[in-house]
Amino acid sequence: MIDTVRGVIRVRRWPKKRGKPKSELHKYWVDWFRQANFLAKYADAASHIRAIELTAHTGLYPRDIILSAMRGRLYSWADSSGWKWFPMAAIQDISDSLDVLAQTVGSVLVRAVDRWRAAGPAVPSIGDALTYQGASLPPVWAAAGAGVSQQALPGTPIVPDGTVNSYEIDVSSFADFEITLDAVGMVGAASVELRFSLDGGATFQAGAADYWYSIFNHMAAAQGTADAIGLSGGAAATGHKGTIRFTNLKAARAVMMGMTYLTTAAYFWRSGGLNLNGPITNIKIYTTDTSNFNAGTLRLAGLLAA
Repeated sequence: MIDTVRGVIRVRRWPKKRGKPKSELHKYWVDWFRQANFLAKYADAASHIRAIELTAHTGLYPRDIILSAMRGRLYSWADSSGWKWFPMAAIQDISDSLDVLAQTVGSVLVRAVDRWRAAGPAVPSIGDALTYQGASLPPVWAAAGAGVSQQALPGTPIVPDGTVNSYEIDVSSFADFEITLDAVGMVGAASVELRFSLDGGATFQAGAADYWYSIFNHMAAAQGTADAIGLSGGAAATGHKGTIRFTNLKAARAVMMGMTYLTTAAYFWRSGGLNLNGPITNIKIYTTDTSNFNAGTLRLAGLLAA
């Protein structure tokens, strides 16, 4: 077959008649191409002019541009907000590429040391959360926590050995905490008190109205303000027991409630709060007469802030 294309003589073998489509997919694309070519003839004049301009001095035909537009592979644009819009065909191309890495519904890709991978396990349990495993391992799906966890405060429990009269503890990571005095003793007859720090332990609040309290037992009740929180049932050298819980440490208005006692006859319910102006970072447990702690155990546990 000899013909002329754009002034150039072309010699070709006579094309063989194509056979029938061999699959449903083949049939679909043959039919699509036939209809697309038919529709291309009836595209608006502006589209034809633009297609001619785009294919000038190239090996493409103007209809190639129009067919590309029909297939959704020619245009993308940005709207007035700057948001870029892409054709669905481009989105599907990227999606097909990502299927090389993961094809399970709900899959999430994470960066491992060597390459991008699907987060494991392949089929997580309902409610699992993607959990960081450190710099050398990719994140994995793991059972989600409750938002906070209870644990002993660092450096506790404390077993006094007669060498110090106070203990300072970092509580900056906790939402609340609980102090338990288990038969705590001191060299002299003293009470156990507590103060709070807002500056990492550099200073501890000791104003006359920094702490407010209510104390009551079966005999009497009292309330007022103080420069510290009392943790024990009175002044004594031995037998200080009780538990007091403090909450809302991050709100600068922590509240407390608990019970302290020396004997079954000398006990007090205590409640109250703090009149401070910032989140609590540290606490200081100390004896009122500066005598050293020498017996029992101080136990502290708290809810780790989420």
